[in-house]
Formats: sequence, structure tokens, C-alpha cells
Amino acid sequence: MIPNPKYKNIFFWTIELLALSLLILIVSRFDFLMKPISVFISTVFVPLIVAGFLYYVLKPVLTLLKKITVKGHKMPHQLAVIITFVLFLAVIAGSLILLIPTLVAEITNLITALPEFAQNVQRFVTDLLQSKWLSNLNLSIDVDEVKGAVGKYSASFLTITAGTLGSAVSMITSVTINVVTIPVVLFYMLSDGDRLLPAIQKLFPVRFADNVKELTLKMDKTIEKYISGQAIEMLFVGVTMAVGYLIIGEPYAWLLGVIAGITNIVPYIGPWIGVIPALIVASTQSWKQMLLVMIVMMVVQQLDGNFIYPNVIGKSLQIHPLTIMILLMVAGNLWGIFGMILIVPMYAVARTVVKFAIEMRQLTKESLE
Repeated sequence: MIPNPKYKNIFFWTIELLALSLLILIVSRFDFLMKPISVFISTVFVPLIVAGFLYYVLKPVLTLLKKITVKGHKMPHQLAVIITFVLFLAVIAGSLILLIPTLVAEITNLITALPEFAQNVQRFVTDLLQSKWLSNLNLSIDVDEVKGAVGKYSASFLTITAGTLGSAVSMITSVTINVVTIPVVLFYMLSDGDRLLPAIQKLFPVRFADNVKELTLKMDKTIEKYISGQAIEMLFVGVTMAVGYLIIGEPYAWLLGVIAGITNIVPYIGPWIGVIPALIVASTQSWKQMLLVMIVMMVVQQLDGNFIYPNVIGKSLQIHPLTIMILLMVAGNLWGIFGMILIVPMYAVARTVVKFAIEMRQLTKESLE
């Protein structure tokens, strides 16, 4: 028997959570039940995440259009949605017309040059192992073993297109489905996004309506600030890295710039991941080219860190860099690259909820005193 009602509630919810965990564990053992669920989630997950990302990127534009007044009347919501969506499609179409031919040409040239590229990488590693400054370090390196590993990876790199043809066809099919699905989901998000808050409020008792509204608005602002800021950062880093690569004469500059921009979505670690392909390409030319690639990356990151990041994201998340690094390491080990992309905004939202709950509890205590 538990005399204290407070401990009684804790005991009740502990039993409920344990029972739910046990049920999930048992159900997860049945593949015939979990496989359809996992396929459904994996199919729906990507379009929802991408459409959600684009929704928060376009939301400031939608909000700005709704503030426009014509003869004392504000622009109707649906008209603002249509204009926002048309502008989005126009930007995408323009980007495809300008960028896709260049990317296709660079990818084609890269595939054509793969044999020579692999040989250059092997030659670079051989010269590195035989260099005087490396021998002065007195490192115990098995040269033949390293050469064998490089040769093995180079051979597998050359046969990747033939060995993964089926996977490529499957990926193209999946991408095509997402390209068709994502705009439809995005349009409905833009159109019905303002109905989400009232729908959430209806799930809670009336006395909590104002608190739920305040909390959801804070969560929405947190996500919007982070995602719109990340989109601007990705665009800035991608374009400036590509321009920097063009200036130093780096091959496949636009392709490498796109890779750098996309990987920049992962805080702190992303820029170093994005520069690796450029360094590999530069290694087939000279040490000087590798040094120039690093200089370009450092300059772009300094510009981003001192001007772009503080202004577009700033300290709105108020997350310590060490906390972000720990979150990235844990998420990377558990869920891979997608976990590293999602963990920071998820943590920011969870922290917003916890802080709000603490504030509400403190206000409740003060009102009762």
C-alpha cells in the first residue's frame, strides 16, 4: 500500500511505462507485424521530413505575403499560399536550368576519369609513404599493407557503377516518387499549417488551452528559426565553396560545392565531411592544391561563423557547443547521418518543452502561495 498520493501516481505511471515498453518489445519480435510498419514509416518519413524542412524555409515568405495590404485589405491566406508555392517552383526550375547541366557534365567527366583518378590516388599515397618527412617521424607503417588497402578500395571504386546498377535503379525510382510526393505534401502544409495549432489545442482540456498555445508557438518559432537559418547557411556555404574552388582551379567545383553545402546541415562536423571529397580530388594534383582547398574551407567557415550564423541563427537555440558535439556523437552512433541532422532541432524543441513545463510549475506554485 502506498499512502502518499504523490508516490502513488509515480508508481502508477512507472507500471504503465514498463507495461508499454514490454508490449513494444514483444511486438518488435514479430517480423510479419513490424516489416510492413517499418516499410510504411520509411516510405512516409522522407517526404514528410523534406516537406517539413521546406515548409519552415518558405514560412517567412508566406508570413510576409500575408502582411501585404491592398486598399486596406490583407492578402487572403490561400492566395499567399499559391504565390509562395509558385515562387518556390520558379526558384527550383531556375536552379535546375542553371545548375543541373553543369552538375551532369561534372559527374559524367568524373565517371569517365575514374580509372585515371584511382591511379592518381594510388600514386599520391605511394609518394606520401616514401616521403622523407614521414620517414623522420619513425612511424611503424606497413607500406605494402597500406598500398594493398588503397588498391583494394580503388578497385571497388571503379566497379561501383556496374555492381550497384540495381540499387541505382531502385534509388532513381524512390527519388522520382519523392519528387512527385514532396510538392503535394508541401502545398497542403502551407495551406493548412495554420489549422494545426487549434487542432492540438482541442486535444487538451480547456483550462490548458492558453498554455498549450504558448508552448506550441515557442516550439514553432524554435524550429522555424533553426531550419530557415540552416537553409541560408547551406546556400551560402555551397555557393561560396564552389566559387572558391573555381578560383583555385579545383576540378568538379560545382559538384563539390553542392556536397559542401548539403553536409553543412550537420553542425561543426559537416564542413569537415564536406571538404573530404575536395581533398581527395586535390590529392590527384598536388600538395599545393590540397592546401588551397583547406584555405578556401577555412575562409568560408570564418565568413559563415562570424557573419552568417550569428545573424540568421544567432544564439536563439542557446545550446553549448560541447552539448552539440555530444548529441552528434550519440545520434551518429545510434541513427547515422539522419540522426546527426535531426538531433539538434529535436533537442532544442525538447528543451523548450521542459523549460516551459518548469516555468508553468513555478507560476502555479507562486499563485497558490
